[in-house]
Amino acid sequence: MEFTNLSTNTRMTFEIVSPHEMNLEAGKISLNSPIGAALMGKKVGEIAEAKVPSGTLRLRIESITQD
Repeated sequence: MEFTNLSTNTRMTFEIVSPHEMNLEAGKISLNSPIGAALMGKKVGEIAEAKVPSGTLRLRIESITQD
């Protein structure tokens, strides 16, 4: 999944995986993480809000790929 952090205008790509597969260095985030949970079920163009320790991230979904 590719998304843009609207606060920083930074585009990121991560694969959402089960908690035991999580590996940030490999671009894999847990579906149970705040960002993973916020992105689940969203469609391209939608905005997800993820509550993280530093505040709330607003993330726009750019693309979704499925393996």
